[in-house]
Amino acid sequence: MKFSELTLEQWKEWEPYLDTCVLPITGLTGEESPVEAAERLERLRDWLDGVEIPFRGRMVTYPAYHFVMDKQPEQQDISLINGVCSRLRERGFAYIVIISADVRITKDMLETADEVFTPMELPWQELTLVKQEMNKRIQKMWFQSQTVV
Repeated sequence: MKFSELTLEQWKEWEPYLDTCVLPITGLTGEESPVEAAERLERLRDWLDGVEIPFRGRMVTYPAYHFVMDKQPEQQDISLINGVCSRLRERGFAYIVIISADVRITKDMLETADEVFTPMELPWQELTLVKQEMNKRIQKMWFQSQTVV
């Protein structure tokens, strides 16, 4: 569910169930033409469909973090993203999931995220395989946290 689909009343009612935050990262650098920027957003949307649709009711997708210094993020980018993840967790989200169809980051780089789905983590070209792997890893993330005592 997208952040903009929630009313204040719905958020108050559903907050305990919406325990997972998705932070999309577009990966724009400012060097893209409008057409290239639109293509990036479309690719990101396609990746997001892999989690937003099957997990509606448990996930909230926040606004995308659009700009980074380079497709291979610098430490400044990583620090900013880690900071956003930390604040989202402080807000009450139990799980933070990063999704980017273009930015080359890994879970090791983002210690404050629970899952990171990027071309570095999911190198397949076939979108169906990417969606299946995201689905499997998110369910595993939720299951593992329930079994840890």
